[in-house]
Amino acid sequence: MCHCPPEHHDGRMTSVEAASAAGGARVARPPEWPPGSPQTLGQPGRARVAVAALVWLLAGASMSSLNKWIFTVHSFGRPLLLSALHMLAAALACHWGAQRPMPGGTHRRVLLLSLTFGTSMACGNVGLSAVPLDLAQLVTTTTPLFTLALSALLLGRRHHPLQMAAMGPLCLGAACSLAGEFRAPPTGCGFLLAATCLRGLKSVQQSDLTFQVCKMG
Repeated sequence: MCHCPPEHHDGRMTSVEAASAAGGARVARPPEWPPGSPQTLGQPGRARVAVAALVWLLAGASMSSLNKWIFTVHSFGRPLLLSALHMLAAALACHWGAQRPMPGGTHRRVLLLSLTFGTSMACGNVGLSAVPLDLAQLVTTTTPLFTLALSALLLGRRHHPLQMAAMGPLCLGAACSLAGEFRAPPTGCGFLLAATCLRGLKSVQQSDLTFQVCKMG
């Protein structure tokens, strides 16, 4: 049985009115997003992102200080074991918080990202066990320069010249501080530089992985 308005049968509804009624019905209907899309999952708000970034900064600084305290006060001479325990805790937390399985290609990218992150942590702890904490923090400040350079080299991204120029004073100050530390062992400084480079590579891999996941979603 037809439930359309009688005006439609009587021919008194014009084409403009019919189009308007059809458009109103389409507007009233909620949009249908494919399952797993960013609209379905929901995007985090600005306050949540700001809190996460603040917690990340505080946790990073606290972790370096805690590791140096373990190496110095307790004379813990196994930086690789400490890195392994750190990565084991991170793997268990990620496995517990996983919501859905990953495709094969994404799984391989995550494994490569984990390998880079674990190697950077190991190199950083080895260097931190040999050099002062303030010097290690100075080397860490050069991470954005490695990130910009690696993203341009590996992903072909073009950065504004002001971004590169802003890194100049920061890296110059870190280089002068490194040159002034005559007592710092070169092996420890080498491990710190390797950790900084790997940390920049990790940021590039993470950015590319996030882009690929959002594109597939």
